[in-house]
Amino acid sequence: MDISFINGAALEKAGALVGFHTDDGITDSRLLLRSAGLSVRAGMSREKALYGLTMAGAIMLDMQDRVGSLEQGKDADFVVLSGDPLSVYTHVLQTFVEGKKVFDRSNPTDYLTQVGGFGAGTEREAHLDCFHDDEGGN
Repeated sequence: MDISFINGAALEKAGALVGFHTDDGITDSRLLLRSAGLSVRAGMSREKALYGLTMAGAIMLDMQDRVGSLEQGKDADFVVLSGDPLSVYTHVLQTFVEGKKVFDRSNPTDYLTQVGGFGAGTEREAHLDCFHDDEGGN
């Protein structure tokens, strides 16, 4: 109820290097972009928020020679977006890792994973409780 997204702005004001990260394997790209957008909404500069999505993390991991920006000789890890990176209406259209396309929203399988989560479209038995039918507790 009382959540605040002021951390990015406070850290920027203090002169700290601010990076964004999410470890959610399913909604990773959505939460990553939303985190930066919410920080801007709470007072962080747009420039530093975008930097926090790109170079800051690379610097923190001492990988700025390989990732964090698009330059000759770097890994070419990047996303293609449908609009403003900080907008809630923006979708990830494509993702490239080391120059190889690893996600394409126009691919039905990738699209289903993006909008429905891992396992979407796969027939599965629903488990609505923690009780099991067999005697072995399985």
